[in-house]
Amino acid sequence: CLFDKHSFHDKRKRRKERTDFVKCNKEDELSLFKTKLDLHVHYEFIINSPDHEAAKIWIGNLGKTATHALVYAQLYTPDGVCHGLHPFIVQVKDPKTLLAMPGVMVGDIGKKLGQNGLDNGFVLFCDVRIPRENLLNSTGDITPEGLYVTPYKDPNKRFGASLGALSGGRVGITRMSVINLKLAISIAIRYSAARKQFGPSEEEEIPVLEYQLQQWRLIPYLAAIFALDYFSKSLFINFLEFQIGLMMKDNSDRQAEIGREIHALSCASKPLSSWTAQQAVQECREACGGHGYLTMNRIGDIRNDNDPNCTYEGDNNVILQQTSNYLLTWIMLYLFSGKSTNESPLGSLNFLGDFHTILSKVFEVTVEDECLDSSVPLLAYKWLVCYLLQESYLKIQQEKQMGKSDFEAKNNSQVYYCHTLAIAYIELTALQRFHDFTHDSSVPHGLQTVLKKLCALYGLWSLSKHIAVLYQGGYFCGKKCTELIQSSILTLCSQLKNDAVSLVDTIAPSDFILNSPIGKGDGEIYKNLWSAILQGKGALERPSWWMTFSSDKPLVGSLRGKL
Repeated sequence: CLFDKHSFHDKRKRRKERTDFVKCNKEDELSLFKTKLDLHVHYEFIINSPDHEAAKIWIGNLGKTATHALVYAQLYTPDGVCHGLHPFIVQVKDPKTLLAMPGVMVGDIGKKLGQNGLDNGFVLFCDVRIPRENLLNSTGDITPEGLYVTPYKDPNKRFGASLGALSGGRVGITRMSVINLKLAISIAIRYSAARKQFGPSEEEEIPVLEYQLQQWRLIPYLAAIFALDYFSKSLFINFLEFQIGLMMKDNSDRQAEIGREIHALSCASKPLSSWTAQQAVQECREACGGHGYLTMNRIGDIRNDNDPNCTYEGDNNVILQQTSNYLLTWIMLYLFSGKSTNESPLGSLNFLGDFHTILSKVFEVTVEDECLDSSVPLLAYKWLVCYLLQESYLKIQQEKQMGKSDFEAKNNSQVYYCHTLAIAYIELTALQRFHDFTHDSSVPHGLQTVLKKLCALYGLWSLSKHIAVLYQGGYFCGKKCTELIQSSILTLCSQLKNDAVSLVDTIAPSDFILNSPIGKGDGEIYKNLWSAILQGKGALERPSWWMTFSSDKPLVGSLRGKL
């Protein structure tokens, strides 16, 4: 986006080239007209997409519906200086005709794997001029004289505030993924509680949810729903408070730090929630057997609708680098520079103040009863993040000592280091917030017991994916550690089994919204399934091509073997 100035006469001339303005025939009048209007300087922004690779696609509502767009573009001032990303309001279509504005190429991207109810479009700009007032200027502005001004002295602080504002999409996707997780688990657990198969004797069949394997497949995801549901709501509140600060024109350093922290959290919460939902939906599909494969039971639709959450607003694996960069900035600023550690505004980094103390600890639990408390995985996660943060930093420094550039050093330190660090950090943050909530005195005592079990199960189940690193760094030693984690997960699944249906009833939408015969709240899975099958279009009718298929059939016994 280039900031440019033109005389009012020049602007009129450009408009004349695009429309049929009447020419002035009197040369002396035209000369006088120029003289007067050249005194009035007009400033504009020029929005331009350099080539097709700079096209923006997947924009919601833009394909057929939206007439105006909020465009983030690099802002260049007349002196050629780039001031980074800034938001601009740009009209892309005529509201009365829905035809593209001059210089704008806009359209629909076509059918997708899922979410086809969304109107996704593409847009390209070719020297589209917009007024100076169309710049949204809370973090930076252009004066009428063409000078760039910003309330932030440090460009990184201004960028932090911008990043916080950009995090809204990822915060929203985090919530959307949790909703998909709720839908799939509601169907699978209700089905598993009603579906009977085999049993201790030939005369008795038991619900498949009674089997340890089915519990292990589904109930940890039920625990994940409650942990991620609480985390996503609290993150949304954090984002709202940040937005209120922007509207109140809070330009403090703390406000900028909140923006950076929200950006780091949302860049990891989107991958955590969307991947958890993706894995859960597939597990639910398989746990429901063949019925899970029927379109009418909705699990396939939920899987397709959740899948884009892993990609839009940033590919999950890529945006995790934003989170690890944020964490590495902390270690370089405080741990190795001698500066005093500051608490992060939202508290997600406060534990790093005890960095060295945490790294000196080891797993000390010896009996299963002690392991059934969420404080156990919480302590382990703090050690894990500190260890991965240290190892990631050392890995990058090692790469630089080998002569690699900053880009190459970070690129070579993602797998097993920075990538895992970002995931562990967001899992810890989600667990910490849910742990604090379940131990809060405001939570009714009657609910605390089951919520604490859900919290402990989510923590242990998530931690079990990092067992190799826990041994690698020396936090675990001997097989007893793994045995305790695994046996505790199974114990908690068994203890939560009888509450599973009730827990699902608290999170599931109405049957009309869930729209799954095997997921209805009445538990009549076969009655509902048969009703849906028999009401299917053409379920009991012969096909339209039956005559062609049945004609010229040989008589029974008329065919003889050729050998």
